Amino acid sequence: MENFLLLTFKLERKYKDLIQYNIYDYENIGFEVDDPIEKRQILSNMPEWEISEIKIVDENIISYGVYFEDSESGQIELDRLVSFLNERIPNFKFEKLLIDNSNWEEEWKKSYKGFEIGNKIYVKPSWEEANVDDKIIIEIDPKMAFGTGTHETTSLCMEYVENQDFSDKKVLDIGCGSGILSILAKKLNAKKVDACDIDEIAVSSAKENAKINDVSINVFESNLFSNVKDKYDIIFANILAEIIVEMLNDVKSYLNEEGIIVLSGIIKEREELVVSKLKEIDFEIIDTKYKNEWVLISARRRNA
Repeated sequence: MENFLLLTFKLERKYKDLIQYNIYDYENIGFEVDDPIEKRQILSNMPEWEISEIKIVDENIISYGVYFEDSESGQIELDRLVSFLNERIPNFKFEKLLIDNSNWEEEWKKSYKGFEIGNKIYVKPSWEEANVDDKIIIEIDPKMAFGTGTHETTSLCMEYVENQDFSDKKVLDIGCGSGILSILAKKLNAKKVDACDIDEIAVSSAKENAKINDVSINVFESNLFSNVKDKYDIIFANILAEIIVEMLNDVKSYLNEEGIIVLSGIIKEREELVVSKLKEIDFEIIDTKYKNEWVLISARRRNA
């Protein structure tokens, strides 16, 4: 696909939850969030000399860009989202653009820079040199896939697993996005890593990123477990809470008896939803981590 439809708009920060809770109800193929607070967090991990000239002003406004297929169905989904926002936001203003995919990728190259996660990980685009010697380096070319490490849900997962022993472990990454968690697992010596996503662009991106990092990962398209055939020691699921709950209905069939699940993408207000489902399927919580309004939960079978 050469072109995309892009919907851009700016909203006060008080509408952040409205967007976060509802954006996945519309069949978009990617979205950007330009939040000054998140930018400051990313820059805080960069060397002082690289950011001394960068000034970020927080005026309580977040900018959004939502991408749709350049097709009749894509236009319908875009119009549905506009209608939804018009009904809930006074004087909602937006812009619709037709974007060439190659231009989109070039814009990413201007804004996406290397940064540290946790104590051991350095994430960078492939076009940037890494001046670090003591880190696990992961190269990510984001394209249109989710999960480049900049969002709290992804960094929560990476910080949680950086000290885990993956030796001889079989790992499944559901909703793999760019493949960043799968690549990290493989670089932490996982025996086998399978990665899947419902989005074909994410699957393509994860395959490319695995190749860039010179790691062997089996990437395939799947709606949760629909095309999964194996059983695993660790299952990552960095997806929305409601989808995690759906996934948990079947997780026992794909998790080894002593295996663990690492769940992220959970906003605090939805934490109890996931906790209740874990109790229902007789799983116990091993650990819970928080970052801003996001939650990570790791769990396993009770008495495993």
